[in-house]
Amino acid sequence: MKLKCKIINGLKIYEIPSRLINEMFEVAIKAATNTFPTPNKVSCAVLTKNGNIYPGAEYRADILTLSMHAEATALSHSAIHGDPEIIAITGPNCHACKQLLWENAMHFGNDIIILIKKDGKVDRVPLSSMMSYAWPENRWENKGA
Repeated sequence: MKLKCKIINGLKIYEIPSRLINEMFEVAIKAATNTFPTPNKVSCAVLTKNGNIYPGAEYRADILTLSMHAEATALSHSAIHGDPEIIAITGPNCHACKQLLWENAMHFGNDIIILIKKDGKVDRVPLSSMMSYAWPENRWENKGA
């Protein structure tokens, strides 16, 4: 599936059809049943440039520093399938995960759209608007562009 994009402030922003957004939230809800060790905790879904949706589910370790956030597992899931260029994710997301998403975005020259459901509607928030003092400040070379 070919998704349209535009360049804003030097970053690619993709247009995401409502049906894909709805599907992403369905995938995220389904993934929540597989959070570990307790079902129905934090989950998410990412959308890639190729139009594929990958779920993520938290994996909580007894030693909390070894736990994996849903966003990290979704990014890993997409990379395992050879499809690492993320263009959207269901949110909200913690600040550590926003950093992980930011680094993915900079590798591909994207501005990942965070999709947040609130009061029955979906807000589409560009990740760059949440990264006032992003690190690294300078973007990497657009390897995937």
